[in-house]
Amino acid sequence: MACKLVIILHAANCLLSAQGQISIPLVHKPKTLAQFHAVAGRRAALRLAAPEGLPSVSLTDVQDSEYFGEVDIGTPPQKFKVIYDTGSSNLWVPSKTCDNCKKTGRHYDSSSSSSYSKNGESFSMQYGTGSCNGFLSADTVNVGGEEITGFAFGEVTHEAADVFGSAPFDGILGMGPAKAAVDQVPMPMDQLLKQGKIKHNIFAFYLASGGKTGSTLTLGGTDSSFHTEEFTYVPVARAAALLPYWLVSATDVKVGGVSTKACGWLTGCYMVVDTGTSILAGPSSGVNTLVSKIGEVSADCSNVDKLPTITFTMNGKNFDLGPDFYVLRMMDENGQEQCQLGIQAVDGVPMWILGDPFLRKYYTVWDAESNRVGFALAKQPNADVVVV
Repeated sequence: MACKLVIILHAANCLLSAQGQISIPLVHKPKTLAQFHAVAGRRAALRLAAPEGLPSVSLTDVQDSEYFGEVDIGTPPQKFKVIYDTGSSNLWVPSKTCDNCKKTGRHYDSSSSSSYSKNGESFSMQYGTGSCNGFLSADTVNVGGEEITGFAFGEVTHEAADVFGSAPFDGILGMGPAKAAVDQVPMPMDQLLKQGKIKHNIFAFYLASGGKTGSTLTLGGTDSSFHTEEFTYVPVARAAALLPYWLVSATDVKVGGVSTKACGWLTGCYMVVDTGTSILAGPSSGVNTLVSKIGEVSADCSNVDKLPTITFTMNGKNFDLGPDFYVLRMMDENGQEQCQLGIQAVDGVPMWILGDPFLRKYYTVWDAESNRVGFALAKQPNADVVVV
């Protein structure tokens, strides 16, 4: 629950279009091989749990995210690097009064902001592998160059240091369903709409592949320059009434055009569409079958181009995903490229996670107005394209 091509950034780092849309550049920080294995080990020990008392989201592993953007808080603005995460629904940043936040990060200082107003209500967030707590404050929050006044967010005063201590970000800005927000505080998207900064409660992620720059989050609509076909929309599943995620359903998962029989005839395979997960994940029964049909991935990447295509069928359309997306390339401690399968089993609630490998191929839009998620083939970047 987290901007590409060659990008020239202005001071605001984005532009507001005439159509009432905001574009936010994202930075991609891929994992090393050691980091990949460390996250995989934590993920293997995690069981996805249905929230016992809403609102609660435990999907996001905060060390699993690779795409980050910026947000400004206060007057004058204090800048923070955050995960724009569709797997959670709150904004929080470390407080100046945090007792164990990393020293190298940025910390919010309410005494330095003329637009700060006290809230004081306690705040606590539990993620897949870590928690943080503190209290709520209200201030002006600038998202992509547009201000939200009087916005309530979490000032974190204590966090799981072993999880957040080495994280390449300061906080998290949740883009999940509104009902999943802790303390039922309004989400940034809701407030941008209410305060007239965007026209629609719709946002879209473009995640660039192959180490290219240009990844972009668009708020208020979609950007036609990032996709090459029309969107196929998939309605949010009814189960989302109990599981507060961007949850859709697939009717089949195939390998090489052959069904894995992983999806039930009645509900299909529930899929969480999540920017905060760097792999594809699912129940062990389905993933083990999937992996056995794919075959072994050579660590030296020599057989990647011979591996089969995975297909997810949603709302009657087949979404193909080749090994150039589901096999992850990363550097080992010697600077040598290594290949790893970007698919892992995570048990508990029987859900799959469509993480970054899928989102890098398909430009994805989350439409809260129509309660649906849309996918269109992403336009792969050229090295000399400039976004300004």
